Amino acid sequence: MTNTTYPFPGTEGLLAQPVPVANTDSNIEIVRPFSGRSLSVGLFDFDGTISDERVGWPNLIVANNVAYLIALSSPHLEHRQAEELVLADIEATIGIPTYLQMKRLRTMIEKHGYQGPELDPRMFKDSYNDALIGMVSSRRAQLATGEMTMDDLRIDGAMELLQGINARLSRGIYLASGSDLDAVTESVEHLGYSEFFPRERIAAAGSLGPEDDAKEAVIDGLLNDSGIRGEELVTFGDGFPEMLYTHRAGGVGVGVVSRDESHYEHLGHFTIEQKKQRLLNAGAHLIVHDPYRNVPELLDAIFLGYQP
Repeated sequence: MTNTTYPFPGTEGLLAQPVPVANTDSNIEIVRPFSGRSLSVGLFDFDGTISDERVGWPNLIVANNVAYLIALSSPHLEHRQAEELVLADIEATIGIPTYLQMKRLRTMIEKHGYQGPELDPRMFKDSYNDALIGMVSSRRAQLATGEMTMDDLRIDGAMELLQGINARLSRGIYLASGSDLDAVTESVEHLGYSEFFPRERIAAAGSLGPEDDAKEAVIDGLLNDSGIRGEELVTFGDGFPEMLYTHRAGGVGVGVVSRDESHYEHLGHFTIEQKKQRLLNAGAHLIVHDPYRNVPELLDAIFLGYQP
């Protein structure tokens, strides 16, 4: 995030009580007033919003960072202490560019006694990406053998949502991800989303500077280069950056409360409730609890808007 001083909306604008969308059994809730009359363009986050290919990513990044922190600290930290430090840091920064998270890891390692040659955050990021690639490859192999289906790799209802929203937005939809561009583009094709997201409508790590946020870059491009007004934008995402940047722009944020499926949820980390609170704090207008179980109702709610 390039503007770390920008305050989070927090409780600003929140309704006293969420308003359940009719016929969804409270699966979709309106949490801030908004207007859907001017919407013309959409932005989607990828992992956790329309893709489950990388579900379980917290297990990989925590293991990666803990291993480096223990190996490079001096004296070496105990595993539990290192794990607690890494868990706290990753949870506090979910959604920011991975490179920035790895810069924070470097600072943490230096703080705990490292005195060797200067560390390159790209080393930490590359090993984490290797683990992600291995996990995705394993899941695609299971798909090829019939152990998994395409529905296991897509967020439920994502295809219906993309078809519905794309048909209703005159300027179409864009995709932004913190994962590397080549990997995201390959996943988009593999999951059957290419008709919605040709390469020129995808922004991801590797297509920008290492510290640039793809979601911020897309939103800034739409506002500054394409002549789109903030109130024309609707964004779907499960992370705080896309909600925050959309709130700043004056758009509509749809917070997607998908599961991260980590080993740490039973210990109180990466929980559904924590994700929901992050989305609320960052300025979401609607919350989708079980994505996407009620696509027609969700679309109607977005374009109808809500004013108390």
